[in-house]
Amino acid sequence: MLLVWIPVSVLAMYFVLNMVYEKFWKAGLRVQLRFEERDVEEGDGATLVETVTNDKILPLPVLTLTFKVDRSIVIDEDRNAIVSDKTNVAEYFGLGAHEEITRRQPVKAAKRGYYLIEEAGVTLPDFFSDSVRYMTTKQAAALLVCPRMLEDAEVVDLSRQIIGEVIARRRLYQDAFSFRGIREYTPADPLGAVNWKASARTGDLLVNIRDYTCGQHVRFLLDLEPPSIRYREELLEEGIRLAYTLAGRCVRESIPVSMASNGRDIVTGREVEIPSGSSERHIGAIGEALARVSLPLSPQPFCELLKRERMGMDARSMEDISFCMISSGQSDALLAEAEALSRQCGGLFWICIPNPEVERKPVPKGIHFVMM
Repeated sequence: MLLVWIPVSVLAMYFVLNMVYEKFWKAGLRVQLRFEERDVEEGDGATLVETVTNDKILPLPVLTLTFKVDRSIVIDEDRNAIVSDKTNVAEYFGLGAHEEITRRQPVKAAKRGYYLIEEAGVTLPDFFSDSVRYMTTKQAAALLVCPRMLEDAEVVDLSRQIIGEVIARRRLYQDAFSFRGIREYTPADPLGAVNWKASARTGDLLVNIRDYTCGQHVRFLLDLEPPSIRYREELLEEGIRLAYTLAGRCVRESIPVSMASNGRDIVTGREVEIPSGSSERHIGAIGEALARVSLPLSPQPFCELLKRERMGMDARSMEDISFCMISSGQSDALLAEAEALSRQCGGLFWICIPNPEVERKPVPKGIHFVMM
């Protein structure tokens, strides 16, 4: 009789356990994925924190946590993780009653971008069959990967040229409403600068000394429109790095910087527009905006952006701005708009990253053209 009751008891226990786990295994089960860092630079490491909590008396001896992460976020394969070609990550946990487990997964940010883990799955196997129980949880683990700062000598020389042009324009455009002092007249001074009252008192010609305009700043115009049907995405990425580097170098020389691009923000879908600023925080804002640019989102023609810049500013505003354009494009419409903007603002600095698929054309006069 005992031999009969043993299998019956085991079978009954299985059904009871199965019913209990079926009803209560999700209760008190929480999963949170987050990155310890809000933003990093491409090529840097980061840490993905995985926290699983079982806040109930029922133990969960074998849990599988799964989630998808972009292939550009490289998982350390020496950890308890399996990464497939589709970058599916699997982690295994065993939790007792009222237990929480936290793991820190080292990752490498291999490429600029905005990366978001929006969902995770949890699987609990049936103890006596091949079936599994599954649930999904919403996540909001986000990591900004900013462009890398370039350090080569050619970029350093470029930044010096741009900064030198700004200083030259500051000397050219003086602020008519500021007054710093009086000095003796020289043949190079215009008659409009003569202080006639002071000259009459002293008997010598004296001129006013004025400060240079404080509004002078650099405005970067970044073209992320594919210059040809066949193009290398890395060339556009290099343009993003270059814009970020040059902007950062200008800010560190106390030169205000603004930026506009036809590249689109992956979160808002809007074109990049960054107002003028000159603080360390402003460099971070530029890095964040460029990190969120998504190249697959079709940009508007860059010539349209140049036209908006030209039409949207009066003569006084143009005096305050040194334009620096970064573009590999060579379309007739782009060349025409670049020439018109250069004429209106008194010059244009054009940096071109060459593309072997794009035919080079003569650049209009008045444009300072630099081939990287």
